Amino acid sequence: MLSDGSAKPTRKIDVAADMLKDFRAALRKSPVRARESDAHLTSTLRERGFRMDGKTLRAIQAPCLLNSNEVRELTRDVRVISSLLEQVVALALNSVAFMEQVGVSPNIEELALNDAPSRLAIEFARYDFIMTGGGPRFLEFNVDSPAGAVFSNILDTTFQQQEVAREAGMHTLFPSSPTPDLYADALLAAYNEHAKATEEKPNIAIVDFDGTSTLPEQELLAKCFEDRGYHAKCLDPRGFEFKPDDRGLYHGETRYHLVMRRALVPELARRRVLVAPFLRALRHGEVVCVNPLRSRLAGNKNVLEILTSSAFDRFFTAAENQSKLRLMPWTRMLQERTTDYLGRDIDLLPFVASRPDKFVLKPGGGHGGEDVVMGPFCDKQEWLKRLDEAVNNQGVVQEYVPACEHTTLLTEGTDVVEQKKYLTLGAFAIRGEYAGCIGRVSDDPVVNVRRGGGVVPVLELGGRSKTGPIEAARPRRRRTTGRKV
Repeated sequence: MLSDGSAKPTRKIDVAADMLKDFRAALRKSPVRARESDAHLTSTLRERGFRMDGKTLRAIQAPCLLNSNEVRELTRDVRVISSLLEQVVALALNSVAFMEQVGVSPNIEELALNDAPSRLAIEFARYDFIMTGGGPRFLEFNVDSPAGAVFSNILDTTFQQQEVAREAGMHTLFPSSPTPDLYADALLAAYNEHAKATEEKPNIAIVDFDGTSTLPEQELLAKCFEDRGYHAKCLDPRGFEFKPDDRGLYHGETRYHLVMRRALVPELARRRVLVAPFLRALRHGEVVCVNPLRSRLAGNKNVLEILTSSAFDRFFTAAENQSKLRLMPWTRMLQERTTDYLGRDIDLLPFVASRPDKFVLKPGGGHGGEDVVMGPFCDKQEWLKRLDEAVNNQGVVQEYVPACEHTTLLTEGTDVVEQKKYLTLGAFAIRGEYAGCIGRVSDDPVVNVRRGGGVVPVLELGGRSKTGPIEAARPRRRRTTGRKV
């Protein structure tokens, strides 16, 4: 106890609170300086190609600080989730019943079943979550082709160079998101352990369809490889040729040995005639693909029913079942049936229809926040209408987890105005290990950049685990929790 009778604050939380207090005070002190700082951050990011859909991403100077306990918790939780999703993929590949449960189309199922084997199904992933008083609650998994990590790292490090951030001591913290170098290390680690790795220095293709909104980020990763002396290009999957005589994947005269797949599996399946040589090379050629096509089996939101229904507990250990209950909100495929909810049997559709305040509707295979309906923000008639649409479109219903409120300071005229926005975080997983977070804020409770949200810097005060099985793909950072004098 302190002399005034109050409890002594923990340093982990106190340091973060002091930094945020100092930072906000610096912005409030001079609106002109706040506006100039915001303009400088925006222009610097624009110069570095920080954009999506041809537009500069909205970056907001409202940092989210993770203390060492939160980082250690995320390290543990990401490891658990990665292991669970690997098991789900393995079960789906070996069981017709499980394959039906994950809810993929026949085209995607066929691609997954004929995918070339590799140790991990999911090399790169992002697990979106909300930080609650009881710890993180993970809402969605992007295990197909997650984006945003490199841009988030640019935002984190650029923000730390701002004068107002330095005055608050935030330049002493760790930028959370993974660097392009870490992604490059992981990609090469995946290649070197693969049975099809034949080259000491492989040519690298970062593959996605022309015009994709995330192309600027992919170009930064290609440049990282080029700076290391590798031949690396961003290429459209429709432009490849497969040569059976040497089982090589070619684009023009160049043979590629390592593919970083950024094209979504549903898009490849939908255009499978146009990308047939590319898919044939992945199946029969001497080429390594990261992420493998079968990673998509863990990408449908139907997988969350497997992880939150007691009907599937027998496939996991007792410890894993406890972790699932703690980490993930109750989720069910929307069908006319009886299921369990908090230990009791319910008639699913009438139960969900009568309790919009408790649930969220989501498309099973959607992304980008599209067609997500938040029951607590929806009137009764609209809820029933959207529930009917979700049932017809094979959607899912999920327990509503309130988004965190996050304080932002915005300049309006001659004033700095405080606004509360909704915050969600995305934890990046590289080869099953926690590799940092992306932060997104919005006025809309469905927090997504494509729905008008913005991105915020995420910084860590320490606590990143040094243990893990993948030496080449794990972040290595000096630990600290204080600000430099």
